[in-house]
Amino acid sequence: MCFYFGLPDSATVVMKRFQKTIKKPQLFLPSDKYNGFAHPVTAIIASDNKEQITFGSWGLLPQWSNDMSFRKNTLNARIETVESLSSFKDYTENRCLVPASCFYDWRHEEKFKVPYKIVCTENDIFTFAGLYSDWQHPDTNELLRTYTILTTTANITMKYIHNTKQRMPVILHQIDEQKWLNGDAIAQFAFPYSLGLAAFKVS
Repeated sequence: MCFYFGLPDSATVVMKRFQKTIKKPQLFLPSDKYNGFAHPVTAIIASDNKEQITFGSWGLLPQWSNDMSFRKNTLNARIETVESLSSFKDYTENRCLVPASCFYDWRHEEKFKVPYKIVCTENDIFTFAGLYSDWQHPDTNELLRTYTILTTTANITMKYIHNTKQRMPVILHQIDEQKWLNGDAIAQFAFPYSLGLAAFKVS
């Protein structure tokens, strides 16, 4: 799963990585660790505006949801079922990239949970495969862009760390980022689709 990730890099570094400008740069708040359960607003690149870095709130709200608290259930979406579950099936063409420099997970060792920080060996800044929804608040009619991060079966590195459910976020090769945004078949990004990761214990 993926409930915590970091993007501590400056706006300049992120713009250089993607060769895109940031819309509303005042919203860009770097962080060593975003907590998904706080539903932070983070940088995304969405399929309806591929030329800019925009923002979304973590935790997808489907249009039929009457309660913002529902998004605690949709921080992640299993890639195997995303096209059939009511929370996600209407948004499978609403693709986004979620930039990150690292993410965090825990290995269970008897009664203890050992934290790990995981980075990508291909890029200092990588992207999770995500889906977005523009949710309209039923009372104020305000539009809120929300997103979820897709997960898949763990690779060797993540099987060791996430040794209970053995899941990991879908992390895209840089050459495949545009394919994801363009709507290529979701199944081709499921396991064994994977890339190099390195993990470090967090003291």
